[in-house]
Amino acid sequence: MRVTMRLSKMCVPYFRSSDVGSRPTRKPSWRIAVAIAMTAGMAACSSNEPENIGQIGAVSGYLGGVVADEPRAVRNARDVLSAGGTAADAAVALYATMTVTKPSVAGIGGGGVCVVHDRVSKKVEVLDFWPRPGTRTSSDQIATTIPAVPRGLYALSARYGRLEWRSLLSTAEQYARLGVPVSRSLVNDIEANQDQVYASPMLRNSFMPNGKVLQVGDRIRSVNLAALLTSLRVQGPGEFYNSALGARVADAVQDAGGTLTADDLRNYRPEWKNATEVKVGNETLYLAYPPRSDSGPSVISQGEELGGILNRYLADITAGDNSAQASSGRSGFVVVDRAANAVACVTTMNKPFGAGLGAEAFGLGLAAGDVAHAATPLIGPALMVNPYVWEYYYGIAGTGTPAGATKQIATMAEDLIGSGAASGIAMSTDGKSSVNVIRCLEGTPPHPESCRFIADPAGGGMAGTR
Repeated sequence: MRVTMRLSKMCVPYFRSSDVGSRPTRKPSWRIAVAIAMTAGMAACSSNEPENIGQIGAVSGYLGGVVADEPRAVRNARDVLSAGGTAADAAVALYATMTVTKPSVAGIGGGGVCVVHDRVSKKVEVLDFWPRPGTRTSSDQIATTIPAVPRGLYALSARYGRLEWRSLLSTAEQYARLGVPVSRSLVNDIEANQDQVYASPMLRNSFMPNGKVLQVGDRIRSVNLAALLTSLRVQGPGEFYNSALGARVADAVQDAGGTLTADDLRNYRPEWKNATEVKVGNETLYLAYPPRSDSGPSVISQGEELGGILNRYLADITAGDNSAQASSGRSGFVVVDRAANAVACVTTMNKPFGAGLGAEAFGLGLAAGDVAHAATPLIGPALMVNPYVWEYYYGIAGTGTPAGATKQIATMAEDLIGSGAASGIAMSTDGKSSVNVIRCLEGTPPHPESCRFIADPAGGGMAGTR
């Protein structure tokens, strides 16, 4: 009889010599060492984790929740939480799914930025994998970016995940290979960008076959993208960035007229950064990016430190030419798990559907690389936690367009300062305005019943929780 055990990556005992190359003077039995290690490791796991971790339904009762702009990505992230995954695990699975189900704002060739709260390590930090332009090798090339998502998501999984990397990409891979019904959220993006989609043979073949826009319920399928996801799932991102595969991808991008070299791929690294911190009563609000402006008019007159920094973000919106920001292809999502770990992210292809070219044989579309569209959002994602007991209180993420930024600022003012605090804000209509929020204003734990999961109808997504 064969006995099978399913272990998360946190439950597998891992040992490394503290003095590599040293020679022990005694040789204890390896069987005893392994037995002790496995017993200790499994005992630790059994006391803290469900026995069937990794399987949907492993978590009973409250599991946390997720809000995002694409329904199937939300369902997949919720399943990961149900299987005992952390907020980081769910965020990785959500983003990977969106590369198939909402490629207008998320793709392997795109990027993003996340604010991450980990309660065990008592830490909040920013993972910045915003895509930056690749190297131009010819004057007639169209500016495209270095794919940032594989290493960005892997960094998030490696530092704060519990489930195996392979399991987090499997649903996205299946969707790409077998096909998945198109959501209203994606159809809205295709309809809003018909001219750009039609002008690109790569995009037209996928989203406007025979010159007609895909309709809700039509199936979208990409065998080439499925093969790339399979490679990332099985080999990890190292194969994509460092091997002959990366060189072939770079050559294919250059043949298509884009900017990318094998050195660009080899040298790319996401960055872990400190967040911008703002005190809000006993809690601290952690923001992905500081405002560009040093000061701004007192549109929000309340809230002391929070009101002041929100006024600076408002000044950014009215300063200079933000036409590229208005036409950006971005989306925001927030995830919190039952232990109060949380992730808030903004995904991007810089323009809707990116540059419209890439390595088509690999199912890889690249984000637009021109300077104006590659700029970071007018306001990024944010999390609010109590830095003394590390309880979660608030998470918000949106499109960061002028319309999305004013909505996000107004929402934060009303939620965190008080009713009427946003009354003086002039709401912009430039760009997509979706903003998603998870607020638990009594703190979780210990008060998960105070949590509200709010998906913006403007994004066409949904909230998933239990």
